[in-house]
Amino acid sequence: MAVIHAFIKKYQNRNNASPVIIEYSHLKERWRINTGILVNAKETKCVYDPDFDSYKLTTLQKLQGPAKEALTNNNQILLSHLQKISSALNDLKARALSLCTANLKVQLSSKPVASTNNRPTANKSLLDWYKEFIETKEKEIGSGINGYRSTHEHFKCFAANKGVLSFQDLTKQFLEEFRENLVALNLGGPTIHKQFRNIKILLNWVQDQDDSITIPAAIKKLKVRARYGDPIGLTMEQFLEFHNINLQHRKQLEITRDVFSFAVSIGGPRHGDLKRLADSLRKNGYRLTDNTITYFESKTGNAHQEISLNKIGMEIMRKYKNEIPHVPSNFRMNKNLKSIAGLLGWDEIKYAPKYDNYGKLISVDEIPLKDIFSTKFMRKTAATIDNMLGVATKTSMKRTGHKTFAAYSRYVDVNKDSLIQANKQWDNLILNKSNEFDQFVTLVEMHELQFAA
Repeated sequence: MAVIHAFIKKYQNRNNASPVIIEYSHLKERWRINTGILVNAKETKCVYDPDFDSYKLTTLQKLQGPAKEALTNNNQILLSHLQKISSALNDLKARALSLCTANLKVQLSSKPVASTNNRPTANKSLLDWYKEFIETKEKEIGSGINGYRSTHEHFKCFAANKGVLSFQDLTKQFLEEFRENLVALNLGGPTIHKQFRNIKILLNWVQDQDDSITIPAAIKKLKVRARYGDPIGLTMEQFLEFHNINLQHRKQLEITRDVFSFAVSIGGPRHGDLKRLADSLRKNGYRLTDNTITYFESKTGNAHQEISLNKIGMEIMRKYKNEIPHVPSNFRMNKNLKSIAGLLGWDEIKYAPKYDNYGKLISVDEIPLKDIFSTKFMRKTAATIDNMLGVATKTSMKRTGHKTFAAYSRYVDVNKDSLIQANKQWDNLILNKSNEFDQFVTLVEMHELQFAA
């Protein structure tokens, strides 16, 4: 098993600076690479960031000027080293070679392969196109690139022993084997559907680059169904119970509660977008007289412009002197949310069905609400409450950032409260119609009596 680890060595030179080391381990072999970066080990740490799937240097001190710039440059150097190692390992995998340290050293020391951009498109292999596609997407989008990278890695591993592939190799049998490979990796039905959707996006992109390339029809005929369980969001009563819980003696839980409530009040941004929004408001300030905020989604680039704050959002801003408090990491925030749900006694059972890639039901997990409460509930709760309040769908989609109703509908939890509200509306309709009918009958009877007299 190949493992990459970055750390700051304990050794210090005369200037109290320690080198940053990357260690590559494969089975019982180890190879340490000196990145050339020197930092103060007492002030700087090297940590793994799950959001970016990479190591980075960080410090607890608030840096400014040259110190901040130096940290940024060091992180860029570290990231460059890690990317070169990952790229070399991917090349070894594609050639079905061992990932031992000896092969990695040779791969890193070899001259870079000439860019495929200068080669005739007719000579490009399928993996050449895929690599160029990933490089292009890295420049165009932000965090959404991880999905394309994941599909790329799955496809490369599957095709490692199949030689040079062209588009004509995308036969029905080949694609079925690829699907079975994904099933063997224990990927869920929706995840498998996403892999094939990404491949279709790749093929459409290739045709945009060169319309002389013919894409086999097998990819369009392959049946992979995305079937999801019903969305789970907080009801209006649960959200108000959560928002009003007294946490004054548990400061970290109180901050998490307020951050979650603020996020729901503006439409439920993703955790990363909320973190950037909070940082931006602290940096640039916020005036309550404006009563609007604007932010951009990192994953899609979609703009949320001039989103009005409601009473909940305004109260939280006032509470923290017109700033959103520091948003905890996704891991810490999820842990705090589950602690709050435990204090509220949310033992209500939620059902989480699992489907295969044909849309067939595999199993149904029964999970207490307190065990699955997380930052993912922010957007689902916002959409669910908007629906409960009768907010126009287009208005709610503007708040949540969804472009299509199909995507939006996956976030609206039509729960028990919604159904009860629907029944009340039906009862009122029947009651009103019954009164109108009784009034009509009374008028007819009075008319008949007058006629008889």
